[in-house]
Amino acid sequence: MTRIIRSILIIKFLLLCINTLFFTILALLFFWSRYTSLNIDYYLMKAWGRTSTFIYGIKRERTNESRDKDFVGVYVAPHSSFWDIILLGSELRGFFVSKTEVVKWPIIGLGAKFVRTVFIDREKGVSALKSMEKSSQKIFNSGNSLIVFPEGTRSYEHMQPLKSGPFHVSFTTGRPIKPVIITYYPKESVVPRKKGNFIKELMIQSMSMQSAMAKINILESIKPQDFKSIDELKKHVFMVMDDYYK
Repeated sequence: MTRIIRSILIIKFLLLCINTLFFTILALLFFWSRYTSLNIDYYLMKAWGRTSTFIYGIKRERTNESRDKDFVGVYVAPHSSFWDIILLGSELRGFFVSKTEVVKWPIIGLGAKFVRTVFIDREKGVSALKSMEKSSQKIFNSGNSLIVFPEGTRSYEHMQPLKSGPFHVSFTTGRPIKPVIITYYPKESVVPRKKGNFIKELMIQSMSMQSAMAKINILESIKPQDFKSIDELKKHVFMVMDDYYK
């Protein structure tokens, strides 16, 4: 790899860091807006995602199989890359559920904290579910949705077993679930085979990221009222997502 190409890739990475820091500061300054109907933090997250993918040259194609424009509920998606967060944050009207460890991440952790991310401690079990349900209801009441990666971790191969959290929220609040599948072309340029530190992954991915396409497929809503239990709802959603992913 020539010095020029290496320099360009380093510049792209630094620009992404600066861009993230810029929107983190804006999210901090407009923290008060979440108590109003302005919904500024959603637009900040959307702008951050759009500018970040532009910096890295990731093109996007959105397939709206669902025409439910006024959807308020739980988006669920397989998780394979950090770009999933960036892309979904810029495409969907909602806020993420994340593990508490993310707060400690440089820059991104602080930014996530100020854009209504719902942090859960997975070791707390039932109390974590109750906290997630309470936070989710506030987000729903503001006209926004919840965005969850139900596998609980990133994986090169899908589908992994799903956690019950988002389905518990859907079932107890009566809010629908909408599966979202992101497909990358070529997959190897964006999705790491081994999970690691996100900064290291971005640097490694950028070495081969000359041109990448992300196809975002938004599927039809699934109503929790059509199922007898949380487990039945979870199994159905898994089947829908797994069939589409294959």
